[in-house]
Amino acid sequence: MRGDRRRSGSQALAGVLLLTVGSLLFAQNLDLFEMRQYWRYWPVLPLGLGLLKLFTARSRGDQAFGIFLTCLGAGQLAKVLGYWSPGPADIVAITLIGVGTFLIGRGVFGRPEPEVRKDSSDWISAFALMAGFERSNNSQDFRGGDLTAVMGGCEIDLRQASMRAPAIIDVFVMWGGVEVRVPDDWTVDLQGTPMLAGFVDKTRPPALATEKRLVIRGFALMGGVEIKN
Repeated sequence: MRGDRRRSGSQALAGVLLLTVGSLLFAQNLDLFEMRQYWRYWPVLPLGLGLLKLFTARSRGDQAFGIFLTCLGAGQLAKVLGYWSPGPADIVAITLIGVGTFLIGRGVFGRPEPEVRKDSSDWISAFALMAGFERSNNSQDFRGGDLTAVMGGCEIDLRQASMRAPAIIDVFVMWGGVEVRVPDDWTVDLQGTPMLAGFVDKTRPPALATEKRLVIRGFALMGGVEIKN
């Protein structure tokens, strides 16, 4: 097994978010911190998620959703702070401006080429936040990857890939799901920790002994990780 470790910014960010929320709730339970007075700042959450979505967007649909969340959070936060109180007419006007800008941009610059879903790199990294991620990989020296799904899903197809040494995929699932398809000559080793969730291996055992071993490890909360051929 290779000793090198690769960092995953998406999993670290999800961990920081959970750590922060959990610490605040625990401090409130101990009467060290009164969190109720800060509930009115809830628009910070969609604003942050929208900005994160924009930075991690892999398609125009993800970008549009990120813009929607950002505008929603920014507008509501401005209302809470007393800078602006958007009404129905304002929302309609902003929507028309956004749609018009999108149509002008597509008309001037043309439609984007379809995203290439085939990946030949030896490492795969995916972060799905309130969305879906689909990718196939045909690397002949696959080494592993990291998959994060928060209120979303990841579908990874490795059936055209191969490996020269055992590979590791780190997963983190929260209210979502991860599905990985592997070749028939791979052995799967599940080492994940589920909490109100499940790690399921539906692969068929290889007919012959093989050194091609894929290790799936990580954590799943109210979600699922499924491996199949």
